[in-house]
Amino acid sequence: MISVAHKLKDACRHHNIYIYGAGTYGRTLYAFLKEQNIGHIEKFIVSRADQQSVVLGKEVIALEKYVVQRAVARVPDKEDIIIVAVSELYSAEVVWELENKKLYHYITLTEKEWDVIKDETLFSCIVPQKNIAVLMYHRIIDSNYNFWKLNVSPRTFEEHIRYISQNYKVLRLEEEWSNIVEADQKYVVVTFDDGYADNYRYALPILEKYHVPATIFVSTDLIDTDEMYWWDELEKIFLIDKYRGEFVFGGVSYKISDANDSRDVCVRIRNLIKDMDPAERRGNLADLRSLLGLEQPETSELRCVNTPELERMARSPYVTIGGHTKSHLSMGSFHSENLLRLEIEESLGILEEKTGKKIKVFAYPYGGPKDRCDLADKMIADCGIKKSMLVRNGNISVDDGTYNLPRHMVFEGEDMEKKIRKIWGLYG
Repeated sequence: MISVAHKLKDACRHHNIYIYGAGTYGRTLYAFLKEQNIGHIEKFIVSRADQQSVVLGKEVIALEKYVVQRAVARVPDKEDIIIVAVSELYSAEVVWELENKKLYHYITLTEKEWDVIKDETLFSCIVPQKNIAVLMYHRIIDSNYNFWKLNVSPRTFEEHIRYISQNYKVLRLEEEWSNIVEADQKYVVVTFDDGYADNYRYALPILEKYHVPATIFVSTDLIDTDEMYWWDELEKIFLIDKYRGEFVFGGVSYKISDANDSRDVCVRIRNLIKDMDPAERRGNLADLRSLLGLEQPETSELRCVNTPELERMARSPYVTIGGHTKSHLSMGSFHSENLLRLEIEESLGILEEKTGKKIKVFAYPYGGPKDRCDLADKMIADCGIKKSMLVRNGNISVDDGTYNLPRHMVFEGEDMEKKIRKIWGLYG
């Protein structure tokens, strides 16, 4: 069987390479071609480019601009080759675009070939320029509750922290970075979302052992309770306790007869109630329990921190406590101003009272683009918040603003050395 590298070397020999796609696939391909010493990469091409941009030191141009440049230069088709670097889902669409422009000298790659490229790419050719990778954890625990992929085992977490402490400069989120960060260095920030008790039980001793600072964003409604977060309760009902049967909820009929149905229903109900206000969501969960004949569950395994645990973490020289709303509310513009203000101001007040410290950093629950709004940004700024975090891939430049910063979620089983290389390769 011909290797992917051999296939690309043969196809690209004596050609100028254009990579169609400047996202994850395009950047990964760029690194692979550089590491395999395959050809000369000219530029990235995208369907539409709203403004001039550069990725990994190469210009990103719209397909229309490429067509015009090629026509003006009167370059024969055979001297350029375009490698389509998008997911298989969009590959046919890109090929149609190319052939519609009478561009026939292109290469597509199969899903298996992409798997090889992703596995073999080391991202060793990328040198960062004064930027910071923020890592995001949730639970540090060995548990059967992991449908939402929130668990990292204590053993894996210690491996991660040991590696990070030995190879990178770890910054505090609340610090002013502009006078600290130097060019050609790689910096890491460690964060946790939600405030699970296992952050105290298992993460804190490891952070203190390796002298690694971290920020823990805590939602306050479940402090000093044994209640589960609502998404964990859905997992308990449908995946752990394996409910089977039929019911109507929210005007929709559900039938669960096997594990596939359980996963599907769990996600569908999660999406249905995620953006509700807290009172409406509590009412819906109560209705669901009543329909299924269940009591509200309590758990010591997945509970949030209690006040003594929160106080102990806040006293650690390696922990910063951050805001995360009261009820883990999506802070989108579909909620009222009064609710947004309540969720922010009351949660910060509770944390400050319990820790005795000013809360200066904040993470938006769920962290997607629709889970924040400009009004919420203004509210947290008015409360003295200096930095806020979302959940989206990307690194932070010291020249960026300090709000809505990106983070990379960490999963169980990931090789931290490879993950961080990939982070800088794709986003550095």
